[in-house]
Amino acid sequence: PQPIFHRSDLKDPLMTMYQSLSSTGYSEVADGKLKDLLRKFSAFGLTLTPLDIREESDKHTAALDAVTKSLGIGSYESWDEKTRLNWLNNELSSKRPLFRIRDVANMGYPEGVVKTLQTFEMASTLGSGSTGAYVISQARTASDVLAVMLLQKQFGMTSENGRMMRVVPLFETLTDLENAPDVVDTLFSSDNYLGAVKGVQEIMVGYSDSAKDAGRLAACWAQYTAQEKVSAV
Repeated sequence: PQPIFHRSDLKDPLMTMYQSLSSTGYSEVADGKLKDLLRKFSAFGLTLTPLDIREESDKHTAALDAVTKSLGIGSYESWDEKTRLNWLNNELSSKRPLFRIRDVANMGYPEGVVKTLQTFEMASTLGSGSTGAYVISQARTASDVLAVMLLQKQFGMTSENGRMMRVVPLFETLTDLENAPDVVDTLFSSDNYLGAVKGVQEIMVGYSDSAKDAGRLAACWAQYTAQEKVSAV
């Protein structure tokens, strides 16, 4: 027997059993433990709860820096924001992979970069119902968000096949909270991004780092105004 990775692989035969029993006079059987199982499955799916991943934006920058250097096109880390966005959007539109996935551990990348890429590789092996949000700590720019989209695409996780994890920027410092509306506006100006999220954007705001930056009262006000302005974008 093959392992079950998709909800429909289990739900469809269970529904067939339920409908068959109900239509042939065995409603009492259908409405017993089988119906309880269907209700539990509808609530919890195959995995009980989806897995969220959280990683700092600098890790993704380092990973893409290693990739661009290996491709001989320069240092992603040293590029300005406009150059990064142009390259990211071009690669998101391209069908060409950045590298062969099976070569990740043997391409001479730093250990931290390999670990970051292997995290995406592992996430790509999980069923679509097994993963939830990919939270980007210390998100500062639109390129921080598109970078995660590109790394997911490299490992076959796209909105087209329904396997892309939700990309959730976490704005934490006072400066990042103040810049958040402009970052979201830039993201929504990208056709690649807007099409992928289908008009639905999830954003997190941090209170710890902003409170350290400016004090609790100023941080609370910055969080409130950031949420108001982001909602209006």
